[in-house]
Amino acid sequence: MPLGRVNWVDHAKGACIILIVTLFATQGFAASGMQTGWMGPVMSWAQPFLMPAFFFLAALFLNRTLFGPSRHYIDRKILHFVYFYIVWLVLQDVVLNNGLLFSAPHVFAGDLLAALIEPRESLVLVYMLTVFHAVTGLVRRVPARKVFIIAASLQIAFTTGWIETGSVVLNEFGRWYVFFFAGYIAAPVVFEMAERVAGHGAQTGRALIGWAVANAAFVGLHVAGLPLISLALGFAGTGAMIAFGLMLSRIKWLSIIGYAGRHCLIVYLTCAIPVTLMQRGLIASGEIDHAGLVILTTTLGAVALSLGFHRLVRRTQLNVLYRRPMRLRIKSARFSRSSALLPPPPTAA
Repeated sequence: MPLGRVNWVDHAKGACIILIVTLFATQGFAASGMQTGWMGPVMSWAQPFLMPAFFFLAALFLNRTLFGPSRHYIDRKILHFVYFYIVWLVLQDVVLNNGLLFSAPHVFAGDLLAALIEPRESLVLVYMLTVFHAVTGLVRRVPARKVFIIAASLQIAFTTGWIETGSVVLNEFGRWYVFFFAGYIAAPVVFEMAERVAGHGAQTGRALIGWAVANAAFVGLHVAGLPLISLALGFAGTGAMIAFGLMLSRIKWLSIIGYAGRHCLIVYLTCAIPVTLMQRGLIASGEIDHAGLVILTTTLGAVALSLGFHRLVRRTQLNVLYRRPMRLRIKSARFSRSSALLPPPPTAA
């Protein structure tokens, strides 16, 4: 397994996070009663594979820490995400819901406390990464095949609606944990296959076109959520995103996507504020023409603003938004670099 960062992983993560921001923006417009234009069908096409690919990619390097000292793992993979969830939960509420803060502070505080149990939609991925890392740490000694079979069974049951708990955390766990666990156990095979595919750009491109058409057909026929099909589409789409990342990593002028992928959590944590503020401004202005283009522009603007804001504050005291202070780390793990969301530069192709 590679020791440094891997360019194609960064590019695949970058494509995923841009699509996730697009999905967030599209859902925001739809929830406000606005048209979503052509972006609605695009997001419907992406939904079978978007979350599976994100969580699969997030677990590819889990072997580096999973079997190390428990304190290091808890600090780097659990408390790490807990810190950023709480910081950005408070910041988002203060910025986006400040009217409630001043008019009914007790209600504001109650909403914050409730969000510690049931995560906000804008931060649910960070919350679930915390849960996934915690559960994987607990089951790391259990035979991987047994865990995978149970996780796959849960995915089928939750995705098809056979099980509905009413809890966001339990529902999201049932739907997506199998992909996170698969990323962890399949990592060596994934990297080996990526090396083999890397030099076959033309064949990869044709395979991606075939997959895109097939995925669209399943979505169009309204069978993407059926038992086993949803699981298969999730893994097929994850493979496609890996292949797409390999292709993107060969195109120098698209290196910005890899940069976004290296900072995907920074983008995810930050983007909700600019997306929401831009949406409010657009809605207040009245009728919106070319809704799909507006959503695309909102997405790209939010990603750019997120990355720009991080660069602006990273050498200031506001860097606590992206770097956990040493005093909030477990003592024996304080010299780890993972207290920050800023990664080292890529060292592997």
